[in-house]
Amino acid sequence: MMPEYRKVSSKVLSKLEEVLGSENVSARTEELLCYARDSSIFVCRPEVVVRPKAAGHVAAVMKIANEEHIPVTPRSGGTSAAGSPLPVIGGILLDLSGMNRILSIDLDNQIVVTEPGVYCDTLNEELSKYGFFFPPDPASSPACTIGGMVNTNASGNRTIKYGPTRDYVLWLEVVLPNGKIVETGSKTLKSVSSYDLTRLIVGSEGSLGVVTKVALNIVPLPESYSTAFFIFDSVEALARAALKIRRAGMVPEMLEFMSRTTTKVSLDYAGIRGVPEGNFMLLDFGGPPEAVQAYLEKGVELCRQESPSYFETTVDPAYRQSLVNARKAALPALARIKPTTVMEDCTVPPTKLPESASRIERIPEEVGVPGFELGNFGHIGDGNMHPTFLFDSRIEEHRRAFLRSLDILYEQIVLPSGGSVTGEHGIGLIRAKYVGIEHPSTLTLMRDLKKLFDPNLILNPGKGKGGPYPLRAAEAII
Repeated sequence: MMPEYRKVSSKVLSKLEEVLGSENVSARTEELLCYARDSSIFVCRPEVVVRPKAAGHVAAVMKIANEEHIPVTPRSGGTSAAGSPLPVIGGILLDLSGMNRILSIDLDNQIVVTEPGVYCDTLNEELSKYGFFFPPDPASSPACTIGGMVNTNASGNRTIKYGPTRDYVLWLEVVLPNGKIVETGSKTLKSVSSYDLTRLIVGSEGSLGVVTKVALNIVPLPESYSTAFFIFDSVEALARAALKIRRAGMVPEMLEFMSRTTTKVSLDYAGIRGVPEGNFMLLDFGGPPEAVQAYLEKGVELCRQESPSYFETTVDPAYRQSLVNARKAALPALARIKPTTVMEDCTVPPTKLPESASRIERIPEEVGVPGFELGNFGHIGDGNMHPTFLFDSRIEEHRRAFLRSLDILYEQIVLPSGGSVTGEHGIGLIRAKYVGIEHPSTLTLMRDLKKLFDPNLILNPGKGKGGPYPLRAAEAII
């Protein structure tokens, strides 16, 4: 059950303005509407937006909210595809995008300290000047922020080699729901002197505390790259080729895929011409020139055993980047097809990929609604797929088809195969109904952890692993 929350009164508005300044507090309708959407299908409007500039501001806001029992929803980039930064109960929207400074770069210790509103690409552009980078590479890297990446444990194209965000977070400054500021982790590269609260916060979707400072481990950029891409007639053959790469003990920089529908629109979006239609796989190796070329030759040999209809190799940095851009453009390219585009996020064991990917492709046929389509893409190397449903949410039959498709995807394909309902995007609102199905033995424990950190359940209610969920199913606010 959800607790009883209070509305944002004029008294609360005055308190917030006193703390932050009136210029950083807004209840104007036109501004509230700007925060009512992310890249999901949901629409949830806050009662007030506040824009803190420092951890002390965040602490003051949380203290007021906790005393007044008002829900608070943290947000920075707003690129979530799951509804994670949407104020489903109203209340205070905490816009952290103004806390966007890179505070320090320590090359000797290979540590960078940032505020949560720093964009991923902005950080990597600065680090590249020194020959370093922060490896997680979401497709939304131009617009997603470090705070959002921490809160969803984001990953991306390079995760197969480098791992997700959590593998790089050394310590955090966090404001708890009662307004107390704490630090988790250690200033060193190795420490086991406390419970690993840092990893508990990473991936918590803003439900346990508000991250106000992040220390990240960084690594040297690869010296060079060798790249190939393939077109396969079937997604099953593509998935089998990816498994061959894994079985050979090879660790690519990227092992990505796009389904036939996604390939066509993404290559066109990126301006790549002359490639036949089919399912696209990108294979990329990074390191010393001689080593990556040898790996690529071996990788091409393995993939050709699955009879691709077309392939190319390249060491040209510009062409490689255009291929990477095409893969990163999958979602905006698919958005050209239909008025409504909903990207999902699931993982399956790599050995289940051929069967699962093929079954996912057949979901529109199974639903049987004209005009309801699907494009798929993702990180085939680690079993993470992004089935993307294409429809028109103004049509009732399409909305019902979408909800039916979610049940097929998670309850009939992903979970029976031993998979997970989210690999990198988080539970948010859209996957809340499936948490208990995937984790029946630990759901109560997760909710107890939520209450330990947030007894009044004010912080991002309805989102994340601990709930409580005000919505039994996504259809309640679609």
